[in-house]
Amino acid sequence: MLSKKKIIASVAIMSAAVLGVSQATVAQAAGVTGKVEVFSWWTSGSESAALNAILSALKKSNPGIEIINAAVAGGAGTNAKQVLATRLAAGDTPETWQTHPGGELKGYVDQASVLDLTALYKSEGWNNVVPKGLVDSMTYNGKTYSVLTGIHRANAVWTNKAALRKAGVSFGESVTFAQLEAAAKKLKAAGIAPLCLGDKDIWTAAQLLEETLVGELGAATFNNLAAGKASWTDAKVVTAVNHFNTMLTWANSDHKALDWTGAVAALAKGTCAMNVMGDWAYGELIVKQQKKDNIDFGYTVIGDPKTFVTVGDSFVIGAKSKNAAAGEAFAKAVMDPKVQIAFNKLKGSAPYRTDVSTASLGAYQRAAAKTLATGTLVASLVHGQQLVAASVGQAFSDGVTVLQANKDAAAFGKAMNAATKG
Repeated sequence: MLSKKKIIASVAIMSAAVLGVSQATVAQAAGVTGKVEVFSWWTSGSESAALNAILSALKKSNPGIEIINAAVAGGAGTNAKQVLATRLAAGDTPETWQTHPGGELKGYVDQASVLDLTALYKSEGWNNVVPKGLVDSMTYNGKTYSVLTGIHRANAVWTNKAALRKAGVSFGESVTFAQLEAAAKKLKAAGIAPLCLGDKDIWTAAQLLEETLVGELGAATFNNLAAGKASWTDAKVVTAVNHFNTMLTWANSDHKALDWTGAVAALAKGTCAMNVMGDWAYGELIVKQQKKDNIDFGYTVIGDPKTFVTVGDSFVIGAKSKNAAAGEAFAKAVMDPKVQIAFNKLKGSAPYRTDVSTASLGAYQRAAAKTLATGTLVASLVHGQQLVAASVGQAFSDGVTVLQANKDAAAFGKAMNAATKG
């Protein structure tokens, strides 16, 4: 005797046959089944909420799928990447995992760890709605390997408006180091730590240096530095690095005990006034801290306000995963226009599909999306976006650790010259 489930399936297939629909189409309508393990480092309040926007859409389109959220906390993905490397070496491959375009993604491509998504881009029409420059950042030897969730801006300076008012400080759309230094003196006099820093994980300090360099030296010079086409011991570079050393003296006394979310929480409380951080901080301020854009907090940019330091989070499909079809279903959920808005509204990043309206996003996000579309884009070295050897990014991070101890900008420059020329 046929089971109830088999009878229902048979009726569905026969009905489809009568209507001239294939069995494959019926299966597709039912969605993908089996397990899908989604591996990421999104564990903070805003990050988890944003990830759940994708997972909810995935489940809605594929009710029979079993979703495993395998997020690993800590260090802008440092911990997660170590766990993933161990798993991939052991053949324990997740269906999909988070990575960054640029050198980081290329590493997985070179290891043949990820599937080619070129045909999916063509069949879904994604090439028509994703800017070519962004597709290129995920393409190697003519093949595209990942899908982006959104584009973060790394070079924002977040401010607590009440703290600035108390100290008699105001900023325009961009600031110079001299203006920041003058503000720091006023904030200290008012009993407020000028800089909110949480460098328990070194990447946050490294990002502070990166945005100082980009802001003071400009996009072209920073790109040349990363590529080894400019000298890190140039006098202007040394000056910018020394400005970073000065900025560290403005930080909250407990900065080594905090991660980036702790620094954002301190900013929200007003115990410190400025936080140089990517706009994932925006999502944290809105979602976790329940603060209001342009009322409780504001933002500015060091240097050219039209410069946008990009951090694109993307997901790949594991070449040796057990359920690649589920990985593809996840990719389609990420690329859904409605999911693009829902995800980025919570995460703080900008949607990048050209057919998605940003009208429902906050004031900051609308402005960031406009700059993303029309400004000067610089790939983040700290977050693995530059198309350079991973060893260059590691040298930058290691150099910041040493720099915090010895304040020797010249020695930092010599080490970076060696790393980029090697």
